[in-house]
Amino acid sequence: MEILWTFTHRFPVLSVDAGKIGIVSLDERSYVYIWSDTGPSLKNSFKLDFKAVDVRVSPSGTYIAVGGDRIAVLTPSGNEVFSFKNESFTNKVVWFPDGKRILAIQNKGVALIRIFSDSVVEAQARTGCPLVAGDVSPDGRFFITGSCDGKVEVWSVELMKPYRVLDRFQSEVKDIKWSLSGRVFVLADEGLKIYDDRDWRVLRELRGSGFMFLSVSQSGDEVIFGGKAKRVYLWDIKRNLIFESEEFFHWVMDGVWFDGLFAVVSADRTGRVYRLKPR
Repeated sequence: MEILWTFTHRFPVLSVDAGKIGIVSLDERSYVYIWSDTGPSLKNSFKLDFKAVDVRVSPSGTYIAVGGDRIAVLTPSGNEVFSFKNESFTNKVVWFPDGKRILAIQNKGVALIRIFSDSVVEAQARTGCPLVAGDVSPDGRFFITGSCDGKVEVWSVELMKPYRVLDRFQSEVKDIKWSLSGRVFVLADEGLKIYDDRDWRVLRELRGSGFMFLSVSQSGDEVIFGGKAKRVYLWDIKRNLIFESEEFFHWVMDGVWFDGLFAVVSADRTGRVYRLKPR
């Protein structure tokens, strides 16, 4: 892994995503930053008027969704174009592939929101523990949720009900990513598992602890993850090799792949952009 550039925030950073508009990050004081994806320049920043913990760029790159006390959809200039006041705190927001719907992963369940309309379908979780992670399938027909008690479930979008318990970890589920290759990556505090979404068998497993996020490359062959160890780890799945970054000053909170590069943000108020060194 080779570091290309760094960028600095006002406050510890919670979440990062990337799209056509650049690298978008969110800090713990609810400031949203939009950075260039070709160098360490700040294109825009603005402060939200509510507590937010997650930021995601729409598939088209037109909008930014943030979740927390409520859900808001904004333009890159910071103009709010849609808002939904959820009854339960939103921990994660996920865009559907069509860019017209958002899945809110909430303490008490899930909400499927069609933006620019009053169409919202909510469903309660089958566990008393908050839902804290989730992702939508590439075809938009299913989604997966993970809870703070380790329960991972596959849901039908049509029925808005879970139809399968995928796994039951002994610790909180931290992150879930569903790749275009038909593999599902589930991260818990005890390790990372990769599933085949055709028969839900475990393809690979990696043991560890203190992990807080994962992100999968566009090819689906590399995964970055990190957390309390203050490092970013890159797992080359094909070669079954793991590389690690230099140490950060604080926890690494989130990361995202884009155009063959990846960006990570840390609670030490910094973001860093890496690329894979030529083999």
